[in-house]
Amino acid sequence: MLNKIHNFYRRHPNLCVALGAALAGIAIVFPRILLIVVGYAETGEFVPLLLVGWMFGAFVFYPLTLTVWNIWQFVSIRYQKEFLKAARITDVATMLWGAVCVFSYMKISDVRMADWTETLVNQEVHTPIATWTVPTIVTIAVVACLGYLILRFLPLKKLPPLLSVLAMAAMYLGIGLCILFTIQLFGGEFILAVYPLNLLLVLAKTVRQVCMQQERARQFSGLAFLLMWPLLGVVTVVLILFGQKPNSLIEAFTQTSDWTLSLQKAPPNVFYDEHYLCTVAAGGHPKVVKPLRMGERRGHRIVVNRQLLVANAFEDLLEERLPGVHRRLRQFYDTFGYPIARHIKSRFTADLVYLLMKPLEYFFVIVLYLFDTAPEDRIAVQYLGADLSAVRRTV
Repeated sequence: MLNKIHNFYRRHPNLCVALGAALAGIAIVFPRILLIVVGYAETGEFVPLLLVGWMFGAFVFYPLTLTVWNIWQFVSIRYQKEFLKAARITDVATMLWGAVCVFSYMKISDVRMADWTETLVNQEVHTPIATWTVPTIVTIAVVACLGYLILRFLPLKKLPPLLSVLAMAAMYLGIGLCILFTIQLFGGEFILAVYPLNLLLVLAKTVRQVCMQQERARQFSGLAFLLMWPLLGVVTVVLILFGQKPNSLIEAFTQTSDWTLSLQKAPPNVFYDEHYLCTVAAGGHPKVVKPLRMGERRGHRIVVNRQLLVANAFEDLLEERLPGVHRRLRQFYDTFGYPIARHIKSRFTADLVYLLMKPLEYFFVIVLYLFDTAPEDRIAVQYLGADLSAVRRTV
């Protein structure tokens, strides 16, 4: 039995790695599945549990096992001389599934494709590379990919010597780029750093395997490193013709904020509570919602506009004169305000909410001018901080 398993592994190592990751994901939910089997849990949970287990296997354990598998293929001398077809499959799986994982993670993370000069909100962080340098990064990545394809999928004996050296030099450029990305991301989003680390392993193990397969390739490795610098110069000149700077590769990582190699200090993030009118003030188009100034709420900086100040002043007056009514209105607002405000995901939606709230804003102003001796003073001091404002509650 063990011999059959071992032979199957030798014939299909990548399939075994994928199956192992899937089984690890299923093992996470197996205790609950066992309860379903013995009748102590609802049978309707079975399919969702399997889906959860598959998600863990696909997006957690499979990237982890691929990383270990790439490391093993890189360091194992025996593996360098055998299973080259399996190594190619590992490379393709690493590149494609890794890209899917990065794309999926970016959708749920706080990383935004915004340069360090932009003011973000809440826990968002700026892009790890300067957006204007993307053509430089993409060009170097494409050059490295071409070098990889030439060395990995074409017989080295049939390649002209200069083309072999250029391909290896291109891969060296890719290795350097992966090192920069890994360092940049490691200090901020460790999960994102796993992908460039694996790409680094893919390129490095390809160079090593090719060198161990062919004596001529070993002789080319040192020459390829020297040729890498003129190749980088040629790529840079071409990029300059298309509007990039000579030092775009360096500024791609240094002209950023929040990351390991960043040299810039971004403006502090603006905080707004996604439950309340603060969302409208900070999220709408400035020409529509008309932000006035920065304010402070619960120790965080927020954007405030006239509508938000008026609503908060009205609540302050209501709490002062009719605390019982205020408590009931606050409970109602907390109950229904959050489900509504959580759907304000775009500037146009925030603009619409602002316009719909206009009649209520006018009502608040009328009440303030009827029952407060200094309504504008009460409005003006909202969100100035605990030391400057008498406001105890916030919208």
